[in-house]
Amino acid sequence: MRTNWRWALTTALLWSAAAKAVQAPAEPAPAPAPPPVTVRIDPPPVEPAPADQGPDTLPALEEPPILSPPPPPATAPPNAERRRPLPVRAERRLALLGELGWNSLAGVGPSVTFHAHPHLSFDLGAGLGAIGGKIGLRARVNVLKNEVTPFFGAGLIAGSGWDAPANIASEPENRELNVKVLPSLFAQAVTGVDWTSRDGFTLVGSLGYAFLLGRDNVEIITGEPNAEERKGLDAAFRSSLVISIAIGYSFR
Repeated sequence: MRTNWRWALTTALLWSAAAKAVQAPAEPAPAPAPPPVTVRIDPPPVEPAPADQGPDTLPALEEPPILSPPPPPATAPPNAERRRPLPVRAERRLALLGELGWNSLAGVGPSVTFHAHPHLSFDLGAGLGAIGGKIGLRARVNVLKNEVTPFFGAGLIAGSGWDAPANIASEPENRELNVKVLPSLFAQAVTGVDWTSRDGFTLVGSLGYAFLLGRDNVEIITGEPNAEERKGLDAAFRSSLVISIAIGYSFR
């Protein structure tokens, strides 16, 4: 009897739960999530740039750079500096020339010039002249250091004379005038011009006077000279004018 009661109670509870399930409305399905909203942001309209853009049209994006002065050039050592060219007579100190002159150092013959200093030179010549074989030495002062310079000089000339007498009579058909030229010594004072070019060409011209030193160097063997012949003897063998020109080459 108790068992039937439990069974009846259980059946009543089941029927009651089923009736509630039938009467309760079904829960609606959850609504789908709305799609994400996309926000579109359009860029502002760009105005065209003006045709003429002056220096103040656009603001400076950055400050102008500060320009620093360039560093001073490195100074070259003293030995690397460009040196001035030497005076030509300091660069070309020895000259060999051929001389042609009257009462000059060599007469007709070679001469050598040595420039001890651009302002001081020595000339040595040897050759043949009216007073026989001759040799001369002269010192001269060059006024300038340029290629062309005037100079003043003084020197000595020695002549060997002629052993054989010579007939110098102006009228040999009527008479004889035989003279002999003795060894002699002269002092010379000259002025002139020296041109020594950078490429070596050298020209020396001089003009002056030669003074006979010591005794007379003309011995009359036969005859008696007239006035005209005495002038010729003085010009040829005694104190007389000096004129010469020498051309050659100067060596380094």
